[in-house]
Amino acid sequence: MKQDYSIWEYEAYHTHWDICIIGSGISGLSTGISILERQPDTKILVIDRWYVPLGASTRNAGFACFGSPSEILDDINSMGESESLTLVKKRWQGLQKLQTRINATRSQFEVHGGYELYHSEEFEKIATSLPHLNKLLAEAIGHQQVFTPCKVPEGIHGFSHAILNPFEAQLHPGFLMEHLRFMYLNLGGKIWTGLDIELIEEKNNSVSLINKLSIPIVADKVVVTTNAFAKQLLPELDVHGARNHVLVTKPIQGLSWKGCFHYDKGFYYFRNIGNRILLGGARNQDFKNEETDQFGVNPLILDSLKDFLYSHLTNEKMGEIEYQWSGIIAIGKMKVPIVTAVSARVFVGVRLSGMGIALSSLIGEELAEMVLQQ
Repeated sequence: MKQDYSIWEYEAYHTHWDICIIGSGISGLSTGISILERQPDTKILVIDRWYVPLGASTRNAGFACFGSPSEILDDINSMGESESLTLVKKRWQGLQKLQTRINATRSQFEVHGGYELYHSEEFEKIATSLPHLNKLLAEAIGHQQVFTPCKVPEGIHGFSHAILNPFEAQLHPGFLMEHLRFMYLNLGGKIWTGLDIELIEEKNNSVSLINKLSIPIVADKVVVTTNAFAKQLLPELDVHGARNHVLVTKPIQGLSWKGCFHYDKGFYYFRNIGNRILLGGARNQDFKNEETDQFGVNPLILDSLKDFLYSHLTNEKMGEIEYQWSGIIAIGKMKVPIVTAVSARVFVGVRLSGMGIALSSLIGEELAEMVLQQ
């Protein structure tokens, strides 16, 4: 007997899906698009527990970047040169793939370059490594002289040096998601939102997705792209949430700089949105409490961000804060994404370490190939 499920719902919505994707963020939709581009007749359902993908896809800062000098050097120290450069290359390839899919104007994809800011002592440590780092980046992404010392842009105070990366860009994450959603649906995919999957139950010939609404969802294969929340379904994964706070000011008359900016190995980041300032990060001021998959406010982090805003970018009178939110990224012991088959029918693509915009399109390609080959 089918309980708590009407005959109308069963006959209208019940389908044995070829593939179900849990998570409708950038990675989930990119995976669905890549599968349908390869096999247009595939019956795919993307599921999300929220009405929009709130984790990070619609709550990130909109940086289309692949790594600042200090971040890459820090990764080389901890991960080794080869693995770090492979990761940079994947980010770069993902961004190139993303650009072939998006409407640049609609997604507000703008190339104003990326900057990393330094005090004198910090810059001296980085400057000696730049020639070698540029050589490595040339091999990884095919561009010579990625990082060039430059003046600190006018209107930014309290820093003595800057390094410019002319290849970094910024975009509007909300419009990006709408574009990917339209593209996926136009290819014939389906999306159900407001459906919280509690358990993946694998059987001999299929996979059932157990959910709070008792809706029978059965598929041949399942892909998990819930990133920071993946451990709720696959406890064995080395992945957990990390909260990031973001502030956006009201429009500021005469804002003179444009671009994406990084400071302190990328823990502080800011950009312009037109003539507004977006500022985020400062997670390193309270690592312990920010290792969470819960949205919320940390007063210590907010105070640190406001102090940075009013010390370096504007004053309290001009830079009144209009928006404030938190987003959840996925981190683990390693920065390398987890893209693998958990079993013959269950696959996962998570732990993007705050680089979802850069990595998701490539991960979607890798997952599509993996799922269709199995």
